[in-house]
Amino acid sequence: MAQILLLEIAKAIGKFFIHPVFYFSIILALAAGYLRVKRERKDFHVRVNGALHELKQLWPAGILAGVILSIFTMVLGVAVPLEYIILIAAFSILLGVIANARLLSAAFTIGLPVVFIYTTVSLELQIPYIEQLRGNMTFLSGLSILLALLILMEGILMMRGGLKDVSPKLRTSRRGLTVGAHQVKRLWLVPVLFVYPAGPFVSTLDWWPVVQWGGETFTIILVPFLLGFQQQVQGCLPKDAVVKLGKQTLILGIIVLVVANALVFFYPSVAPPIVAGISILGRFWISYRHRVRENNTLYYYTPLNDGVMILDVLPGSPADRMELKTGEVIVKCNNLEVTNKKELYKAVLKNRAYCKLEVLDEHQEIRFVQCSLYEGDHHELGILFIERRERPKDTEVASF
Repeated sequence: MAQILLLEIAKAIGKFFIHPVFYFSIILALAAGYLRVKRERKDFHVRVNGALHELKQLWPAGILAGVILSIFTMVLGVAVPLEYIILIAAFSILLGVIANARLLSAAFTIGLPVVFIYTTVSLELQIPYIEQLRGNMTFLSGLSILLALLILMEGILMMRGGLKDVSPKLRTSRRGLTVGAHQVKRLWLVPVLFVYPAGPFVSTLDWWPVVQWGGETFTIILVPFLLGFQQQVQGCLPKDAVVKLGKQTLILGIIVLVVANALVFFYPSVAPPIVAGISILGRFWISYRHRVRENNTLYYYTPLNDGVMILDVLPGSPADRMELKTGEVIVKCNNLEVTNKKELYKAVLKNRAYCKLEVLDEHQEIRFVQCSLYEGDHHELGILFIERRERPKDTEVASF
């Protein structure tokens, strides 16, 4: 039995690496990095992170999330047949191509296929591939539990790692001024173990599987799920927006999980469409409310009359060593007051070996930071900010 188990695990890992979502996630991450670097160089003449940054962030948190989810799916005995795995993969790739990371929530990549299947059944549409799925409708109850767990994990990932890929960008305000904003975007590839209803194993436990999947034999399969989100933040600090979005998604996941558990065990026939509908509408509402809130809020990153607001900080730069943060305002450099790019540059040149800054933080409290400047350091401290030009109607974006 042990040899058979090891063989099945090896097969599961092998199938993971031939899954199209695995390769699509790599392509999407590389494309996201290329486009981000291109935009940052256009706006600031410098890139914040390398082109492989998104690809590096694709794995660590996703693997950990996959391990946690796999424990639940294996304990519950949640099974997904091959036809549904293919359909979910197709929707993930389609939504990724259409909207990048904006629609890569499990609410859409899993919820929309469920709605699609039930719609075709209700309308009695004769679609060859869907005909095969209709014979496996009982599996959708387990898929409802999976959908709830993935949304729950999505909220946790957003709260704990949603800020690891924040990119500064420029926008033109309604008055024609250049203002700052941030694009918050993350991708996670989450590998999850499932029971597959065909194989060499037979359950010897009376209580397993908790989620009935039919059949008497099974094996295990490792399936990659691509999760992601993308929002623009312009009316507040990125961390405030991402934490709020993460909490809302987490609450949605809890609601969906409670509803899914109640319906799966008492009304399994209606569980999938109801759970999918709540997930889709809830996740759409969260994104929509964020967009409305941002559009109705004054721009946070604008040119100032007193001081220089930090839009972003380049990793590894002197500004990064001084722990300067997005949204803070530099009011003095080397004991000289600064209100624009020229004054800041002049103050830095006052002491080429050392830099001392007086900074107004997000709580409107003054703090002092300092560091030594070494040969090879970024010659402009590594700060991205927006500065007012001589003429009031124009603005200039500076990399400093």
